[in-house]
Amino acid sequence: MHKQIPHVTVILGIESTAHTFGVGLVEDGRVLANHEDMHRPVEGGIRPSEAATHHREVGPELVKKAMIKRPDAVAYSASPGIGSCLKVGTELAQKLAEELGVPLVPVNHAISHLEIGIHTTGAKEDDVVAVYVSGGNTQIIARSGVKGWQVFGETLDIALGNALDKLARQLGLPHPGGPKLEKLAERAGTSGDLLDMPYVVKGMDLSYSGMFTHATRMLARGESPERVARAFQEHAFAMLVEVTERAVAHTGKGQVLLVGGVVQNRRLRDMFDIMCRERGVKCLAVPPEFAGDNGVMIAHSGWLRFRKGWMLKPEQAGYFQKMRVNEEPYNLLAGQE
Repeated sequence: MHKQIPHVTVILGIESTAHTFGVGLVEDGRVLANHEDMHRPVEGGIRPSEAATHHREVGPELVKKAMIKRPDAVAYSASPGIGSCLKVGTELAQKLAEELGVPLVPVNHAISHLEIGIHTTGAKEDDVVAVYVSGGNTQIIARSGVKGWQVFGETLDIALGNALDKLARQLGLPHPGGPKLEKLAERAGTSGDLLDMPYVVKGMDLSYSGMFTHATRMLARGESPERVARAFQEHAFAMLVEVTERAVAHTGKGQVLLVGGVVQNRRLRDMFDIMCRERGVKCLAVPPEFAGDNGVMIAHSGWLRFRKGWMLKPEQAGYFQKMRVNEEPYNLLAGQE
């Protein structure tokens, strides 16, 4: 679908891939509104049906709060994510586009994290190794010529954010557990011996499931929660830094960009800062307000694609639970009439 592009472009973005429903509004790269609401399970992890119900309940009001200007298009996270959550966001975006008489712009959630990081830090897209760490993803990504974004390394099982949250639940910490686990690890201090943990790096990939199992066994034996939390972070983060350092050496890139919710962890950023200084490369991190899932990043990516004419009619809306970082949902949906 193609139309004449307005000189000034306002895009509404809807994010609904997991526990957070977010709505953002941007005008030619400038943030006008950013509202979000997170589903917080009473116990355990995310239950897809409960998260979808939450999104359905809070979504319309968040859209109303964010839409302080009439958008020229509605962007939405079309993939990857939890199916029931994606469905809620897609249907709301479709309904809104129909009511406003504007096109839809489908966005790859993972690419959106990269693009908001580049936009807010001034990173050079062709000179950056991106470290994408969240509850559902742990990937080392860089652009590779005409192939675009390529994954150079990733977790072989659970994502780093998921591993941190799972360990936090073992300790009785409420969701989201990562930030609370970080505070627990800080209480252990930096003196004293570091507990041994499995360190699983296989080439450019890594694994966290064995480390999590080992940590739960240590807790069952009566080991201090603070010491276990500290050891878990130190080993898990060191593995990620090691794989990233290899990617920097292999690609010759001059910048490392940290994106995703887990990069709000201060210790993680400190370890990357040290590695980057030693290698003589620049370390950049997305601002905290755009690190976790949010509507602004979807709106920004939608704005970039809208300017290229990558638009759909509302009836072409769709979503995909799985999608790699080098895939565009627009390309898969544009042929549907």
